[in-house]
Amino acid sequence: MNSYIDLLRQPDLVLFQYEDSPVRWEEPDSREEQTAKLDYTVKDGAGIITLYPSERPYTCVKLRFRGDLSDARLVMGDSIERIGPTTGLDAKWVAPMAEQVLPWYFHLYDGEVLHSFGVKTGPAVFCTFNCDEGGITLWLDVRCGSRAARLSEPLVACEVVCREGKTGEHPFYAAQAFCRMMCEKPNLAKEPIYGVNNWYWAYGNIDCETVMRESAYLSEMTVDCVTRPHMIIDDGWQINHRAGYNGGPWDKSNARFPEMSEVAEKIRENGARPGIWFRPLLDTWGPADAKSPGGINPVGFTLDPSHPYTLEKVANDVRHLVGAGFELLKYDFSVFDGLKRGTGVDGMGMFYDKTKPSCYIMRQLYRTIEEASGDANILSCNVINHLAAGLHSAHRSGDDTSGRNFEQTRISGVGSFTRLAQNGTFFALDPDCAAFTDMVAHDINLDFLELAAITGAVAIASVTPDSLTKEEMARIRKIYRIASEGGLGAYPRRFVGENEPAHFITDDGKTFDYDWYSYYDGRRVGWTWRS
Repeated sequence: MNSYIDLLRQPDLVLFQYEDSPVRWEEPDSREEQTAKLDYTVKDGAGIITLYPSERPYTCVKLRFRGDLSDARLVMGDSIERIGPTTGLDAKWVAPMAEQVLPWYFHLYDGEVLHSFGVKTGPAVFCTFNCDEGGITLWLDVRCGSRAARLSEPLVACEVVCREGKTGEHPFYAAQAFCRMMCEKPNLAKEPIYGVNNWYWAYGNIDCETVMRESAYLSEMTVDCVTRPHMIIDDGWQINHRAGYNGGPWDKSNARFPEMSEVAEKIRENGARPGIWFRPLLDTWGPADAKSPGGINPVGFTLDPSHPYTLEKVANDVRHLVGAGFELLKYDFSVFDGLKRGTGVDGMGMFYDKTKPSCYIMRQLYRTIEEASGDANILSCNVINHLAAGLHSAHRSGDDTSGRNFEQTRISGVGSFTRLAQNGTFFALDPDCAAFTDMVAHDINLDFLELAAITGAVAIASVTPDSLTKEEMARIRKIYRIASEGGLGAYPRRFVGENEPAHFITDDGKTFDYDWYSYYDGRRVGWTWRS
């Protein structure tokens, strides 16, 4: 069948979009002279793309690889950040459409085998693909904010890789093998990450007493576990926590908590690993030239991730929290604060460092956080997926779940398991919390938490203290026992075509079947994360 194109060759077409290019820059009859240049060098199984400075700055590069994809039936790409209600068809199986944007990489299924095409993790530019019957297009976003980066030296933009599927292999294992090609050295936690996070039952209304109640309850839920669980304190502990503002400073707790080092020690005495949430790019003050052009928070000072002050401050905040005894740091809002949610917004302006693309700048921020964290685990949230891989030990692959309706949990949490091939190959996949409140039935959330456990993903719950029945406590203990052992290696029985996987199998033949639609008898409409 005609469904594979080898990308490890010179592209058939290279076009640069300059900052002053006309709208019709791609029209065959009106293409401009290409004054900028790049190198595409095939070495060690990858196509290395090197970009060069140009007197005429460019915002985008288009590389076209022609070939016959007429037998393609389904494709699935990734997402720039995480998948959920606002990201549409990101990380979803769809029929091939030329206009479908496929971030970072994509799988193509022709009815017999699964082929894969993409770029290695940790690129310096945002990379997206399109595919159609006539070939594959790779787009490189070279913007710094919403304008062309002023490159001052050659830049290795990305490394292109591809994998031809094999007859008879399970499509999930093919996808998993390709993820290993893209991320050769994942930075995985030494022990499984599981436990509780207090956001989805308390929503920030916490104090030291509630944290201690929750950590004591966690010890009841994990009596049979072989490794220690995590008790993650979410938003609500910091000194300036108030309505409309959830930023720093991060070196002091508010009046409802003692010194956070004392809180961490008390959690440890209850048998759990202490974890804590923070938002590194939002504070009450910063130097005038360190204000992020991408920040849209009306309250507080959003820090420019490329500014030396920001990088030093963030590193110091990380060191402080690790020094206080926290073994896991969950950091949040980097895309929202740094990039107005996307890869560049018209009118956003440029970062302090105008010589680097936005993607490079965000990668530098993430590396700063990881290097400052020492032996602590990093769980990244609202962080660019392909940049977290190989750096952080765990990553939120789905948008927020909910303690108020299961529809959001189904879309964001269950839906994030389309990315399951990244689990253990990029990082530990975090589908977000199963939320146990009086607004959502516990049994469907137990199913969701069990799915995280059997697949070896991060298995975190938000459990209202003392809310579980005797039967529910018995089941959650079994689930956490599985999670504490690293899971069962369960994977989707079909994989291809499943956008909210419900049927799983293990290599030794165990099967698990879930029903994500019976709770509302279909889908629920008219909901928000608050209702």
